[in-house]
Amino acid sequence: MKKIGIVALVILLAMSMVFVGCAKKEETASSDGTAPVKLTKVRIGLHANEGGTPLAAVAQEKGMFAKYGIDPVFTIVESGPAEMTAMRADNRTLDVGYIGAGVAWNAIDGGGADSLSFVFLDVLSNAEMLLAKNGIFTDANNNGKFENSEIFDGIKGKTVYAEVGTTAGSWFMNLVDLINEGKADADKVWIASETSSYLAGYKAPNSNPANKVTVINTSNTNIPAGMATGQMDIVAAYSPATVTILKTNKDAVKIATTVDNFPPSKSFPSTWVASDAWINENPEVAQNFINALYEAAIWRSGNLDEAMRIGEKVAQKPEGTFDPTNLVAPSQAQYEEWFASPDAQGYQYMRALYDSKVGNVPEGNPVKSFEESFNDDLMVNAIKGL
Repeated sequence: MKKIGIVALVILLAMSMVFVGCAKKEETASSDGTAPVKLTKVRIGLHANEGGTPLAAVAQEKGMFAKYGIDPVFTIVESGPAEMTAMRADNRTLDVGYIGAGVAWNAIDGGGADSLSFVFLDVLSNAEMLLAKNGIFTDANNNGKFENSEIFDGIKGKTVYAEVGTTAGSWFMNLVDLINEGKADADKVWIASETSSYLAGYKAPNSNPANKVTVINTSNTNIPAGMATGQMDIVAAYSPATVTILKTNKDAVKIATTVDNFPPSKSFPSTWVASDAWINENPEVAQNFINALYEAAIWRSGNLDEAMRIGEKVAQKPEGTFDPTNLVAPSQAQYEEWFASPDAQGYQYMRALYDSKVGNVPEGNPVKSFEESFNDDLMVNAIKGL
C-alpha cells in the first residue's frame, strides 16, 4: 500500500506540472497562436462615454493589446480630476489614461516626480454642449440653430451649471471668448465663480453686473436630474449627460456645440496621457501600448457604430448609450497627414490644447514646454511602423 501511494503521488505531481505548464502558455500565448508573448499589465483609466471607452475596448476585443503583449487593467473613472489624482499619486494606481481637455494642464505641469505627458491624440469631440430650457435663448433669424451673437444676447446675467474641473468647464470658457469676439471690453460678458481654481489665469473684461455669467460647479452626473427637476435652466455638460438630457428631457434645447460654434483653433482633441515615470521605466511597453491604440483607432474609423457597442460593454452601459455622431474619429490617412511634420494639423490641435491649458498650471510649479509635454515619438513611431 505504501508503494502504491508513492506511485500515485508521483503521478499526481506530474499531472499538476502539466496543468501549470498549460496555464502558463495560455497566459502568454499570442493572439494568432504563432509564438508566445509575455503579457504585461498596464493600468488604464477610462471615461464612460463615447470618447473615453471605445478605443481601448476595441484594442482589447479585437486583439491589438494581446498582439503587442499588453494585459489591460481597466478602471472607469468618475471624472478627469479623480483620474489625475490616481495617476499622479506617490503610489499611482493608473499608468495611462484617456482625458478630455479639462484636466490637460496636468501634462504641462512639471512639478514633482509625478509628471505626465501627452502620448496620443484620440478624437475630436462634439460631446460638450451648452443646453438650456426652451425659451431662454432666441433663434432670431429662424435658421434652426443659435449663432454666437444669439448666445451672447441670451446668456447675459444668467447662471450656468458645469463641472468646472472637467472639459466642460474649459469648453464653456472658450465659448464665452468666442461670443465676445469683436466687442469692446465694456460690452463683453464675463464669468464669475466661487470655484477659484476655475478662474486661474482668467481676467474679467469688466465688472458690469448685467454682463455677468455665474458658473456653479456641479457634478456632470447630476446635471440631467438638475434639468429634469427644473433646478438648472442652463448647463454646460458632456456626454453621456448631454445624450441623456436630449433623449429624456423634451424641454431641453441644444444651444451650442463644438461643431456648430467653434473654429478649428478651438476644437480641442481628447488625448491620452501617461505617467512619465511609467514611460521611463517601461519604454518598450509604452511604445507597444501606443502601437495597439493606433491600430485600434484605424479599425474604429471604419467601424464606428460597432466600436460604440464594444465600448458600452466595457463601460457597462445600455446598448445605444454611446452616440457616434458626437465624434470625429481620424482615419489612418488623416493620422499620417496630421503628424507628417511638426507644423501639420495634428500638432496644431495639440498646440492649441497646450496654449489653452498652460495658464492652469498651479502658480509656482515649473511649466513644461510644448515639446516637453507631448511625447510625440511614441505616436510617430506607431504611425510609421504600421
